[in-house]
Amino acid sequence: MNSTNQLLGTNLSPINYYSSQLPFLSEFKSSQSWITQNQQTWNTNEENLLDLDSNGWVRSLPFAEAGANYTTVGSLLFRGHNNYLPGRYVVLYDGAGEIEYKFDATKNEALSNPGRDVVEVNPSEKGIFLNITETDPNRTGNYIRNIKIVHEDFESIATTETYNPEFLDKIQPFNTLRFMDWMETNGSKQEEWSDRPKPEAARYSEVGVPVEIMVELANQTNANPWFTMPHLANDGYIRNFARYVQENLQPNLEVYVEYSNEVWNRNFEQSQWVERQAQQEWSDSNLDRHDWYSKRTTEVVEIWDEVFAQDSARVIGVMSAQATKIAIGQQVLDYNWSNDASLSHSDTGIDAIAIAPYFGRYIGEPENEAELKNWLEQPDGGLNKLFQEITQGGLLPNSPEGGALAQASGNIKAYAQLAEQENLPLLAYEGGQHLVGIGDLKNSQDVTDLLIAANRAPRMGEAYEEYLSEWFDLGGDLFLSYNDIEAPARSGSWGALEYLYQDGSPKYNALVDGDWMANVSENFF
Repeated sequence: MNSTNQLLGTNLSPINYYSSQLPFLSEFKSSQSWITQNQQTWNTNEENLLDLDSNGWVRSLPFAEAGANYTTVGSLLFRGHNNYLPGRYVVLYDGAGEIEYKFDATKNEALSNPGRDVVEVNPSEKGIFLNITETDPNRTGNYIRNIKIVHEDFESIATTETYNPEFLDKIQPFNTLRFMDWMETNGSKQEEWSDRPKPEAARYSEVGVPVEIMVELANQTNANPWFTMPHLANDGYIRNFARYVQENLQPNLEVYVEYSNEVWNRNFEQSQWVERQAQQEWSDSNLDRHDWYSKRTTEVVEIWDEVFAQDSARVIGVMSAQATKIAIGQQVLDYNWSNDASLSHSDTGIDAIAIAPYFGRYIGEPENEAELKNWLEQPDGGLNKLFQEITQGGLLPNSPEGGALAQASGNIKAYAQLAEQENLPLLAYEGGQHLVGIGDLKNSQDVTDLLIAANRAPRMGEAYEEYLSEWFDLGGDLFLSYNDIEAPARSGSWGALEYLYQDGSPKYNALVDGDWMANVSENFF
């Protein structure tokens, strides 16, 4: 399987029980954390009393006299959408006990045997609830564990393959995969190498996807991985992570290395933490969190370069900055924290500057509420007005000159000039539309519906064509969309596809098969 466009990548959406991405053959890897229950209470909130093994499997349920309120444990899958395969699913597990199934799933008693349940599934937004009502009944240590839930079509490969073949097909066009959300980068608690997620973990929806599984995906799709290293990770963690990648990633692939995610963004915990580090280290100077981020980024990249040694050219050290503030981009590349005025990018291992040149964020600002609701009264529900704002502007109180695409173009142009000045390629670590209600406007269902409808409209594909053409015309290099597959909600319509089994969409089609590709110089390839 080969990626088809060397200049196009994607972020992968978060792993969780309500995701419509469905990347793994075993759906349990995306399941919800254990819920403690009894016959009267859906959730007794006694997670702290769970008896878990090192991989997160429940070793025992409480005795009646143990003092706990819960008597069973359960987990949700496929919640909130009905876009998953109907039919029979096979539940494979080790150990002894009883599992019950609720909501969309009914156990087929005639076809089920210990260690292999068969359930009949009729998809709805309720999803599947798996409930362990008994485990290790003889108290021998043979508790229920290693649960796999696979569609019957995939049972024959469930023990040898990791990924859903349909997922592999949908991400096949992308040359690079950014694992920021898979790594649970924002607010990560991982510091020591021992804190990392393991392949044997019951699920990957709690602390992230293991490096082993991410490297497997990169190798299987022949796509370059883009890792965002946890902001708390110590040097030992960074070195061990890099060593695993160096020893296991296909030698023809490059690896993009970024320190955390959007450290410039004060909304994220990592930004606040980095700010505290800067204040502690440089309390008597003008250096700030952007300088500390710059310094730590170079330290992280240098460790990767050391590990890759003679193959260090495969490591692409990424310095990221805020697309709307060119001064931040200049600051992080100036290395003001260094006493060596001659320090160059080749000295620090920095190989690229990256931004997130989204378009249209301002449209969802609260100050536009009155005008947006006027648009809703139009015969088409406001779509014409919305796309006029995107392509021409002038319809909202805070409209930038030329509209949303023109605003993004101005940000790209400024950074393209900086990148040329610094002799670095300009990358987009994230990008695409940014239509979402902000503040109280997020709670307006009518506005949310309009923004979702815009994302589904053919004109959004046309906007993407114009946007991507402008990115490359202005000198942009690798562009990573945000993101691959995610259902729309009031928090945004981020997925190029809304669900895994969707045949296509205006955004996805524009990304992977758009006319913009014909306008990109052959020098890129």
